[in-house]
Amino acid sequence: MSRIIAIANQKGGVGKTTTAVNLSSALSKLGKKVCLIDMDPQGNAGRCYGLDVTGIADTTCELLAGAKKLKELLIHDECSGVDIVPSNLRLASFEPRGGERLAPFSSLRTALEPFREDYQYFILDCPPSLGLLNINALVAADSVIIPVQCEYFAMEAVAAILSSIASIQRSYNPNLEIEGILLTMFDPRTKLAIDVMQEIKSLFKETTFAAIVPRNISVAEAVSRGLPVTNWRPSAQGSLAYFALAREVIEHE
Repeated sequence: MSRIIAIANQKGGVGKTTTAVNLSSALSKLGKKVCLIDMDPQGNAGRCYGLDVTGIADTTCELLAGAKKLKELLIHDECSGVDIVPSNLRLASFEPRGGERLAPFSSLRTALEPFREDYQYFILDCPPSLGLLNINALVAADSVIIPVQCEYFAMEAVAAILSSIASIQRSYNPNLEIEGILLTMFDPRTKLAIDVMQEIKSLFKETTFAAIVPRNISVAEAVSRGLPVTNWRPSAQGSLAYFALAREVIEHE
């Protein structure tokens, strides 16, 4: 049975998509069968794999609406080995259809259930809000990775997403677990970054990943080339951090 992992934080700009893309690629390169599902209407997960998502007709929107099955939507990335369900702005207008309107937050879980034996990991790239799409991801997920930028307001963002997760656990998905908190954009030259890292680790010692993603120019360069950094420069510090994260995720099994 596969594991469904949501990459979520209601705050934008913390590295959710970068984490979803590079964790997926790293897991695949470590021998796991991975499907990445873009739950964000911005469609950036697909762009990070070099896709022109604006013209793609078969997207996450069709999956959630029940119009098409997962296997009809997959785009296989040869370089990384990851299967991708892309997204674009059409997803912003997603509305549950038919019987799903009675359970609007379970559309994704229903869509993935028949295919859980086909993959070892489903990685869900969530939008930076707690709306219908984000709740669908958290209801479908077995666990959540919370990327936290090592900058000001980090703790407020953690508190907000943990509150949302607790609400989902109470109302829809009692089995949802915290996979871990991932520190991102860490710059050891700044006192603020070090203070945030120490505070997160002291408050969430058991759930903070040992892997820390540094600020790394190779990550930005990889995005501009439509490649995960784990493909673009496997030996870069950003790549090594995501490979370390992937190994920790695998160890959690």
